[in-house]
Amino acid sequence: MIHRLIVLCIWILLGIQFCTGQLIKIDTSLNISMNDANDIFASWSSDSEKIIYQSDRNGNWDIFLYDIEADTTIQITNSLQNEQHPKWHPLKDIIVFDAGEDTNQYLYKFDLVSKEIAPLFDRRIICKQPSLAKDGRMVYFLGYDSQHKNWELFSYHFIYDNLNQITNFKGDGTFLGLSPNGKSVFYGYHSPTYPFRKFKMFNWYGNEISELGNYNIQYATWHPYGLKIYFISDKDNMEGELYSIWKDGSHEMRLTDDHMKIGDVSISPDGNSMLCSVLLNGNYEIIIIQLESF
Repeated sequence: MIHRLIVLCIWILLGIQFCTGQLIKIDTSLNISMNDANDIFASWSSDSEKIIYQSDRNGNWDIFLYDIEADTTIQITNSLQNEQHPKWHPLKDIIVFDAGEDTNQYLYKFDLVSKEIAPLFDRRIICKQPSLAKDGRMVYFLGYDSQHKNWELFSYHFIYDNLNQITNFKGDGTFLGLSPNGKSVFYGYHSPTYPFRKFKMFNWYGNEISELGNYNIQYATWHPYGLKIYFISDKDNMEGELYSIWKDGSHEMRLTDDHMKIGDVSISPDGNSMLCSVLLNGNYEIIIIQLESF
């Protein structure tokens, strides 16, 4: 309890001190991509030592793994279909992802030891963008509502074999993110009026907690402590800058002013580093940003 109060006080002081200044400058020298392709949706391993991401360097989306210490990259998947939105399993040497085309996608798992690929669960549903709870018992994802032709927020419980549809807006979902403690999940979705991409927060059993509807949020991720959310928006008429906000909608801060278009962002589990997909020379490349000083 005392530790949490100390962290809270530090973040309050940081918010007072830096709310009008630039906290983060994107250093393009820390580039793990360096190729003429799009590398996006990077995800950290639980020890913050490895990174997985998707790349179209071979003509379609495949998944690659980068080892920070060894400074090496290996290709994980290699098929004619698109493998996208990779995430690490929280408890095993397994990568989960979606594979397929358009509205014919499903969630799969790749065992890094056996090299075997298998469905993540056995349900007849079109689905993508997995986000797993830390105990490995639940996965949240976007599921396709074929009747209304849109993506909604779903959850699946592996122990109880329970599939649950959380949203029913009948408007396309764009991204989601499960909080570190597994008690909250945010959901981005399209809106017919500006801001065109809005954002809602739910508790783990589907009740709406709050809405951040004024930011045109392109992508978002949780800080590992669970208090802050980092998001990308063009709300200040920029290409796509990085912001942070507390989960209750307070303490909004703009963190970049580089006029670089950021596609997505991920914070390492130890809170020391950030991954950004940044548009450089016509394609997205993954940049590591050190955050130890913040």
